[in-house]
Amino acid sequence: MRRIAMLVNPVFSPWRRRTIPRIRRIFETEGIDVRVIETPPANSGQRVLPDFSLDAVIVCGGDGTVFGLLQEIAGTGVPIGICPLGTGNILAQNLGIPRNPIVAARALLSARPLSVPLARATYGAEQQESLFAMSAGIGGHAAMMRAAYRYRKHRTGRLAYFAAGFELLATHTLDQFELEITTTAGETITRTSSEMIAVRVGALNLWRPGGGLQFPFLRLASIEGASRVRLLQASVQALALGAGHRDRKPGARAAAHYEDVLRVQARTIPGARYPRPLSVQADGEILETLTSEAPVTLEMAGIAVDFLSLSM
Repeated sequence: MRRIAMLVNPVFSPWRRRTIPRIRRIFETEGIDVRVIETPPANSGQRVLPDFSLDAVIVCGGDGTVFGLLQEIAGTGVPIGICPLGTGNILAQNLGIPRNPIVAARALLSARPLSVPLARATYGAEQQESLFAMSAGIGGHAAMMRAAYRYRKHRTGRLAYFAAGFELLATHTLDQFELEITTTAGETITRTSSEMIAVRVGALNLWRPGGGLQFPFLRLASIEGASRVRLLQASVQALALGAGHRDRKPGARAAAHYEDVLRVQARTIPGARYPRPLSVQADGEILETLTSEAPVTLEMAGIAVDFLSLSM
């Protein structure tokens, strides 16, 4: 690397911002020309990358910052490196990047590019499109991500998710929606679900859902019906009993479905009443709400991006 851009989220807490000069010096000490760029507001439509050639873009942030960059960098051949300063840092986890951003910056100097196929979410009344690398879905987990913004997640970190989770335990309703699923075997499945997440990674914190960054398909986890008991069972089975692992067949009492899919489309049930909007998320960012007039489609995008990886 000789010329890089460092993307920095302007809403970082003070302690995160103090880390940025230290990260910059690590690269500059190696003779690398560094340009620090603050990311524009989400969904602003503003360009992020400068109009000159780059050897890499280093994201000093989390999965949401990477998500914004993907919309511009995919297909350019410029690799993305991550110094994890976000809340979840799931992509960094799956790329073998150290949690400490200073250690991560030093490690990126010897990292190698890994080509990662991206997926696409199509949503909203105008059927907008967004690329994603980690996951996308609808249900309680997406509602929690929306609620976390009210608890100022960029400043409070994971505490925002804990607070949002406790709030939703008391207030969230399990609203059902329809799924039409196309599996990798070419089978078409229809299902009514209250929770659905399509993943592109092998690990989401402690959960191992059976995905993989280099897989050419989505790993879909969904919960049928609207039972809180079933949702609790699915959570325990996933986190404590290894449900979703690729080398394990689902048991007779499996609370969630796990499938390799090429495409899944979700829509609200005609005539059903929804007291609250159904949130749609991709890579932890809220995209839209699900309606019968605006279905959500998740599928592979046929485009890839290179991530600097230490896990190969």
